[in-house]
Amino acid sequence: MVRILILTGTCGSGKTTVSKLLSVGIGWRRISEDELWKQYYGNNRGAFGSDEHRIKRQHIHKLVLEEILSIYKESIFIVIDATVHESPPEAYYEYSDLFKNYKIEWHLCVLKPRLEIAIMRDSQRKDWIAGSERVEKLYEKFTGKIFSKEWFIDNSDETPEQTMKRIYELYAPNQQIRRKSYISSAFVQLLSLVKLKNAFGIVRIS
Repeated sequence: MVRILILTGTCGSGKTTVSKLLSVGIGWRRISEDELWKQYYGNNRGAFGSDEHRIKRQHIHKLVLEEILSIYKESIFIVIDATVHESPPEAYYEYSDLFKNYKIEWHLCVLKPRLEIAIMRDSQRKDWIAGSERVEKLYEKFTGKIFSKEWFIDNSDETPEQTMKRIYELYAPNQQIRRKSYISSAFVQLLSLVKLKNAFGIVRIS
C-alpha cells in the first residue's frame, strides 16, 4: 500500500489547510517543506533557479526523506505539504530519485482550483499573502504536461473538509482511522452520517 502523498499546488490552493486536516482529522503524519525552510534558512531561499537555491532545496528534500525514514515502519500515512511543480520539474525529479533509491512508493496530488478562486483564497489568509501576481505565476507552473491529469484535483467549489474527504477516499480508502480526542468536528459528523447510512440506509452523502 502506498502511504506517502506529496500534496502540492499554487498559493491559495488549500494544500496547507488540507494537509493539516489530514493530520489532525484522521491521523496522517504531516511534514511541511515551508516549516523546514523557515527553520533552516529563514526567508533566504536563494534566487529561484540559482545554484544556492538548488543546494538548499536538495537539503530540504533530504530532511523530508530522513523524517519519512524515521517513521516509515510505523505503517502510518504521511502527507508532505510541498511546492513541486512542472516548470521547471526539478523538485519533482529530485523526489522521484530519492524515493526510488529507497524503494519508497508515493503519490503526487495537485490541488488546482480556478485561478480566481486561488487569488481570492490567498487574499483572505491571515498569516501572509502572496499576492495575485505571484499566485498567477505559480499557477502557470502546473500545466499537466508532465504530471498526469489524474493527479489534479479542482477544489474550487469545495470546503477544506470536503477536499480532505476526497483525498482520503482516493488515496487511503481502506485506512483504519486513528481515533484521537482532537479529531475535527466536521469529520466526526461525517463518520456519524456514514454509520447511520450503513445502519438504516437513509442518509445520502453527496
